[in-house]
Amino acid sequence: MAVYTKLSNERIEEIFMDYSLNKIERIVEIPEGILNTNYLVEGDNRKYIFRILEGERDYREEIKELELLNYINSKGFPCPVAIDNSRGENYIFVEGKMASVFTFIEGEKVGRIDGNSVGEIGRKLGIMHNLLRTREIRRSRKIDMDYFYDLLSKVDLKKILGEDYEVIMKFYRRAIAADYSSLPQGIIHNDIFPDNVFMREGEISGVIDFNDCLRGPLIMDLAIVINFWIRNRGFSREEEERLTQELLKAYEEERKLLPEERALMDEAIIRVALTFIFLRVNKFHVEDTSSVNMEFKDYRDLLPLLSYF
Repeated sequence: MAVYTKLSNERIEEIFMDYSLNKIERIVEIPEGILNTNYLVEGDNRKYIFRILEGERDYREEIKELELLNYINSKGFPCPVAIDNSRGENYIFVEGKMASVFTFIEGEKVGRIDGNSVGEIGRKLGIMHNLLRTREIRRSRKIDMDYFYDLLSKVDLKKILGEDYEVIMKFYRRAIAADYSSLPQGIIHNDIFPDNVFMREGEISGVIDFNDCLRGPLIMDLAIVINFWIRNRGFSREEEERLTQELLKAYEEERKLLPEERALMDEAIIRVALTFIFLRVNKFHVEDTSSVNMEFKDYRDLLPLLSYF
């Protein structure tokens, strides 16, 4: 989440008139995240997330996400859904960009990482993967290692990365050699960071930000959790291993991992680490984000994730 498209409170109030909201009491920019514009809007004793998409995808791609959320929500999976306006539409266009008003997920973003929280996300991912194995979604702009490397290949990456260039490229060469084509595929969340998961009374109350979901190897979501819930938290290696096993055990309560998936897990972990390293390099060292209300994230903070190999 971030704020690229600056709208006045009056403009947002005008938009929300079409959603039967009588009085807006508070509008807050949400600077966390780096990909889309998000506002928290409160009124009539309710909260909403107003999201404006900045990915420059065809809106027909984006509609698929809204359909997906409606589908898994109807199956009992805790996630927000886009609400309809007075015309029965769950999306509009603001300054030429697709936008939606989402239901608000109550709870707190995952803070404490322990056996319970990793077990909760393991089970929820297993449930989600089972629900979405046969569905399709295509992305022209996506959170993907190859996609971001292609963007970075057009600039002097060696100059940007400096002394980090050689080690990153060593792992990139290893990552592109891995073949996942025989592994189970399906729609993955693809951005399942702790700040996209809410908990209440020890249970997950909601998973948000499916805008970068895509079809891919199912183990990629697990690799994200291992990297960004467990390995960058300052735990001892022993505790990291314990939490990883808790995660996989909980996941397998819903979907059994194949031996081939376990064999490629390390490669998936490397690929995911590089994906978000490249994303941060592109966002903060190539793109001009000086006018954007956005939390800065340094790619160097992710380099320790490569030290495991």
